[in-house]
Amino acid sequence: MPGPIFIIGAMGSGSTLLRLILDSHDNIAIPRETGFMRAYNAHQFIPYKWSGRNWAKRMGWSRKELDEELARFYDRIFMRNVERQGKQRWGDKTPYHTWHVDDMARLFPEAQFVGIVRHPGGCVGSNMSRWGHGVKQAAYHYTRYNREIARQAAALGERFAIVRYEDLVLRPEALMRELLDWLGEPWSENVLSHHTVQGARGGRVKVEGRSRVDEPIDTSRIAKWTTRMGEGQRAYLKRRLGTLGEFFGYDMDDPLALAPLREGALVVGGEVIDARVARYPSLDLRTQGTVPVADRLYDPRKLGVRTLETLRELERRRPPKPNRPKRAAVAAWRRVPPRARARLRPAVRRVRAWLR
Repeated sequence: MPGPIFIIGAMGSGSTLLRLILDSHDNIAIPRETGFMRAYNAHQFIPYKWSGRNWAKRMGWSRKELDEELARFYDRIFMRNVERQGKQRWGDKTPYHTWHVDDMARLFPEAQFVGIVRHPGGCVGSNMSRWGHGVKQAAYHYTRYNREIARQAAALGERFAIVRYEDLVLRPEALMRELLDWLGEPWSENVLSHHTVQGARGGRVKVEGRSRVDEPIDTSRIAKWTTRMGEGQRAYLKRRLGTLGEFFGYDMDDPLALAPLREGALVVGGEVIDARVARYPSLDLRTQGTVPVADRLYDPRKLGVRTLETLRELERRRPPKPNRPKRAAVAAWRRVPPRARARLRPAVRRVRAWLR
């Protein structure tokens, strides 16, 4: 049997769309995000327990044996979902699994990895509008995740393929034929009507990323960010993400100008990315960036836990710094209850845009 399919990508990159399309295939079942690799981390080092590391080793289990046992365990969990649908192959799509590729590749030697990337403006704009992120925060997220995707693609070679959101939206049949061929799967017309297939199943309509399963591909989303983002924000993205965008074939001024990463192909293997990495030494794409705290082993010597109530109380007691009205406003905003913040956020965005 072929190995699992792992989709990774930054938030706002179109990974949910790709999951829904592949999940519509006759042989492939990819459920909503699971995040199971954080559970794998917890098996390696029991969270917040001083003697939590190597707990299984003390009982005679080697790292390899524990990995094999956990791989069988996770495979059984996913295969139940596969068999319930009468399919054959499972997969997973979780953005923060970008930081677990090495472990997943070791656990599942037959696994194939698909990284999806998007124009910096489109990805950043999506996270700003959906989650209220500031442009700097969203740009940092884009940089961190897409650098790691390029690094892993170059390292894994033929086991890793990269696709672009814009190619998927503009030429879905051509891209999916290439991708399914790379995955070793036969062609299925269902992947061109994922919204019909997913909508007919019933159940939850809105899934991760606030995506609707019954929505067809919408080409207008490619350039939507250009009408919503101010000139200052676009200039900042060009300075901050221009070279990384160029690495993936993007023009920072025109979201529809897509330079081919490999002539005559929409799906690019890791070996092609490896060659491109050498042409962009300034990006330092062979060095892993800082792994997010939640995706590291939970060593109590380095990490601790505080309740939200405690953090809010500390924030409330902290006096605002003089001549720093912005920080005081941020501190006040954090004290607003989450539901009230959700209702106020559109008005705050309008005020910020007017001030700019």
